[in-house]
Amino acid sequence: MAEFLTTTGTSHNIEQIIINSKDTLILVSPYLQLSKTLFERLKDASNRNTEITIIYGKDELKPNEKNSLAELSNLRLLYFENLHAKCYCNDNNMVITSMNMYEFSEKNNREMGVLIDKERDKELYQKAFAEIKSIIGSSDLVSNKKTERNFPPNQTNEPIKTNTTYKITNRGYCIRCEARIPLNPNKPLCGDCYASWAHYENPDYEENVCHSCGEYQDTSMNKPFCYTCFKKLKDTFSLKA
Repeated sequence: MAEFLTTTGTSHNIEQIIINSKDTLILVSPYLQLSKTLFERLKDASNRNTEITIIYGKDELKPNEKNSLAELSNLRLLYFENLHAKCYCNDNNMVITSMNMYEFSEKNNREMGVLIDKERDKELYQKAFAEIKSIIGSSDLVSNKKTERNFPPNQTNEPIKTNTTYKITNRGYCIRCEARIPLNPNKPLCGDCYASWAHYENPDYEENVCHSCGEYQDTSMNKPFCYTCFKKLKDTFSLKA
């Protein structure tokens, strides 16, 4: 029989659906902003040769999300403009829920969902899966290739040296929420995320993305850059390993 899920149970079972996927994994979510943990689970599924389909429909994907998803060799990425449904399924289980695949929803919203087992809830699973197939059939295929970042004219991803001082161009990313902020290794968090960080002031607390390139990486206030960007910028900012 289908099982009711609270916020925590919904998040847990979505992760379990990805972990336990074998041949098929389908994620339907209007808003798509993967947490680093879920992205790592998707990489594991891709490495198992699971056929992954992700359908989204509201916000355009951020560059780091598109480039990270491009690493998944078995991914079919689809766009459905009027999408409002949220559903996550593998070969054996399905979660129908109010929760978007959006990190904010996992941490801040009050959500609920229903867990459906393919064998115990056969008719319900089949009806829901038929609707998913209908959505897939009406969706547009999105290119899943890594894209270069588009910088405004006359701007680069490097600080400009002027009379031994640095003019910080607006080319960085908040290492927690990915918002665009000035490229400054001493201030790699946006104002809101810094206020949250300041409650504990742990400089080694693990964050989500590189401050420079915005890709998913293990970073922190102490180490806001991925290794590639660190090598590129260490002389510019006098960074220490």
